[in-house]
Amino acid sequence: MLPKYSDDEVALINETGFDYSGAVYAIYLNGQTFIKKVYKEDDHYRIVSINDKYADKYAYAEDEFRIVGKVIGHFMPVVGG
Repeated sequence: MLPKYSDDEVALINETGFDYSGAVYAIYLNGQTFIKKVYKEDDHYRIVSINDKYADKYAYAEDEFRIVGKVIGHFMPVVGG
């Protein structure tokens, strides 16, 4: 998620399903959840990390893949008080 999203932040997710290629989505892939850019390609989805240290992932029909929703915002919660 870095550099755009930090681990302590809360993501706001609109449960829209797939909207358009290149948007940032919360996804479920083979038992793990991620916040990634998603691109629809011919017979699969290409899943691109915002952090360029990580290689692209791919989701095919045989994968356990679900788009939870599009990330529409994020914030750092206020703690204490």
